[in-house]
Amino acid sequence: MARINWTIYNNRTGVQISNQTLSMNITGGREKYLDTYSGGRCVFTINNANNIAANFVYGDKISLYNGVGPTYISLNFWVQEIIFDDHPGNVGLNTATITCVDFMSRAGRINANALVLAQNNTVLQATKFNNSEGGPIPSDMTVGGYGSYGSSIASGTTYTGSVNNYLNLLVVTERGYMYERAGLLVFVARPDAAAVTPPATTLGRTTSSTQIAYQTFERIQNGVQFINTATISPAGLAEQTVVNSTSVSAYGPAFYSSSTVDYTTTQATGNGQWVVNNFGDPSALRFACGFSDVMQNSTALTSWISEFWGLTASKSISLSYQLPGGSLTTITVVAEGYEINVTPEQTTFRFTFSPLQYYQFFTLNSSTLGILDTSRLGW
Repeated sequence: MARINWTIYNNRTGVQISNQTLSMNITGGREKYLDTYSGGRCVFTINNANNIAANFVYGDKISLYNGVGPTYISLNFWVQEIIFDDHPGNVGLNTATITCVDFMSRAGRINANALVLAQNNTVLQATKFNNSEGGPIPSDMTVGGYGSYGSSIASGTTYTGSVNNYLNLLVVTERGYMYERAGLLVFVARPDAAAVTPPATTLGRTTSSTQIAYQTFERIQNGVQFINTATISPAGLAEQTVVNSTSVSAYGPAFYSSSTVDYTTTQATGNGQWVVNNFGDPSALRFACGFSDVMQNSTALTSWISEFWGLTASKSISLSYQLPGGSLTTITVVAEGYEINVTPEQTTFRFTFSPLQYYQFFTLNSSTLGILDTSRLGW
């Protein structure tokens, strides 16, 4: 039996359709650190024998959660498309597949028209898209920060274009990350990402009252994430190209480019140095793990939901793995993206992770961020 019981709720009509749901697939975040946030979705198929799909129209806000209180998974989506599968002859099972989009997907279809954005820290500039600040996004969507206002400064501009596009420019400028919870898009600046304390519940090879056990595990090396030459193109300023000469000499050039809203060429250069120093090592790894709720200890599962998805969510976690013939290795990682598949029998999760190193600053006397040669100084 599944340990996680999901509720699907239409905020406009008050209709709850959990008992009619046959399956559900949810995606969110991004696959890896350097990817943009194209947006996620929730697709669920329901028994439509009584035409309950008629209660859903374009733009309806759908709340998806697994309990009550501050410690549950809570995600919001908006109806985008409905496919009715009406059985010929009205004899078999009539179903409807409802596709809903998340904050960043919806933001891709919201246009900012000549929105004036003053020079500001990246996180603060992102909040200017909020309805309460006179921005174009609807009142049921909000951009907020996790702690600080951001370490990088975004240049002033008058912006016309999709909200999704500009929010991604801010993420690339800051080199932080975003996640969603209950209609709130949380913009985590890079120092805040590094400073978050990992939850007590860990992720590893075996299950216990304090550990989630993964059933699938991937170590991913190189690919387009091996970079030793980067060109940063800040809006309205000269391009800045940075080279990790040691890496180029040893392995040959591997190029990357990105557009940003860095306010000076000096900051853009620091951005590029961050990239080539983080990704110029061919032995660097990222990870993907999958697990099912039914395979977990109930205490660990409850704790993980509270710590990883709750109101004070930490998207970092301690991950343990073992190389073939090697010993157990434990590192702290940050969740970049996820896929959740739900059936009446079980809920399965797949997460992609980056090493916390990608977000690290040097912090004096810190047990994790105060170790020389593991954190990048400056910028």
